[in-house]
Amino acid sequence: MSRAPQIVLLAEKQILAAGQVLARAFFNDPLCVYTEPDLEARMSHFTSLFTLLVRKGARHDGVYTHIPIGRPDGVAVWMPPHAEEPTPVAAVGSEMDQIGQRFGPEADQRFTVAYQHFDHVHHQCMVGPHWYLALLGVAPRCQRQGIGRALLTPVLQMADHEGIPCYLETFVWDNVPFYEHRGFQVVDAGVEPQSRVAFWAMKREPHAAR
Repeated sequence: MSRAPQIVLLAEKQILAAGQVLARAFFNDPLCVYTEPDLEARMSHFTSLFTLLVRKGARHDGVYTHIPIGRPDGVAVWMPPHAEEPTPVAAVGSEMDQIGQRFGPEADQRFTVAYQHFDHVHHQCMVGPHWYLALLGVAPRCQRQGIGRALLTPVLQMADHEGIPCYLETFVWDNVPFYEHRGFQVVDAGVEPQSRVAFWAMKREPHAAR
C-alpha cells in the first residue's frame, strides 16, 4: 500500500523552485496562454509572477508543498482569512511593477484586465473571512498521484476546525470535479469578456467535525 504524500510548509530556500513548479503546472492554463502566447516568454514571465506570489503567501505561512527528493513537485498557495489575497490586483508596489515590466505592456494589460474581472467575482461571491486558494499546481510528471489532494488537506482541516469557508477560481473545466470531490461547489461561472477565458468560482463551506 503506497504511503500518502507528506505535506510540509514551504521553506524560504524553496520559494524559487516552487515558482518554477507552478509555472510548469500552469503552462497550458487558458489564462496564461491568453496572457502570453509565446512559449518561452510564458515560462519566464509566469515563473517570475508565481515566485512573487509564493513569497507573499509564505509570509503568512500559507504555502504548502510536497518535497520527495529535495525539490518541490507540488505547491498550494493559500491566503488565510486575515491576510490580503496575493492577486495582481491586490499586490501593488515595486515588486509588481517589476513583474509588469517583465511581462511587457501588452501582456501585462491582458493579464491585469482579465484578473480584475475574476477579482470582482471573488468579492461578489465571498463576504466575510475565508481561506483563498490562490494557486494549486503539481509538476506534470507527478500528476495523478494524489499530491494535489494531499496539498489541500492541511488548510481544509483548519478551515473545518475554525468554521471558515474556502474559495478558489479555476479556468479549466476538468478541475471542477476534482474540487467538488473535496467539498467545493460552483457558485459562479462564466466567460471573462475581453479574454473569452471561461472560469468557475467555487466555494467550500466548513464541514462539521465527525
